[in-house]
Amino acid sequence: MRSILCSTMLAGSLLLAGCASEMQFRPTAVTATTQDKPFNVSGRIAVNMDGKGSVGQFDWNHSPERDQLSVNSPLGTTVAQLQRDASGVSLQADGKRWQAADVEALTSDVLGWTLPLGNLVWWIRGLPAPGTPYQLAADGSLEQQGWTIRFISDADAPGPYPKRVEMQRDKLSLRLLPQSWH
Repeated sequence: MRSILCSTMLAGSLLLAGCASEMQFRPTAVTATTQDKPFNVSGRIAVNMDGKGSVGQFDWNHSPERDQLSVNSPLGTTVAQLQRDASGVSLQADGKRWQAADVEALTSDVLGWTLPLGNLVWWIRGLPAPGTPYQLAADGSLEQQGWTIRFISDADAPGPYPKRVEMQRDKLSLRLLPQSWH
């Protein structure tokens, strides 16, 4: 009985996900007066590097002075924690701790790929990062600092932020599905 209920719920959720209509979320331009604002967001993340992928969940608390980003397994166990403040950046994973001056250098050294946290602060909100040249492609995707970013919105319930952010650079793709904004 329990397996039938689980199967029915899974099939129903897949059916609902397939029925949701999506549309391109078009980024708006940032101006010299655009300010970085604090946010808390959680959701799902998928990373694919050279054909090797992993999925998980994330919780991100951001303010202009500080970031705390936790990446969790699909079951909710914390896999890694990244903290950024005025003193630099630290990453904890597998019982080890690494430190560096900036996120990009640290993630490149430890993970083998660069997490563009400084720009991701803007991209997750559907905005180009200020102070850095960018181009909007005809399809609505954003090209900035070597990344191609697609923003997807829910056509049935559009919101102030994208429903999904897909980022591609070289052999790395990141997909963020923000689910809860605070």
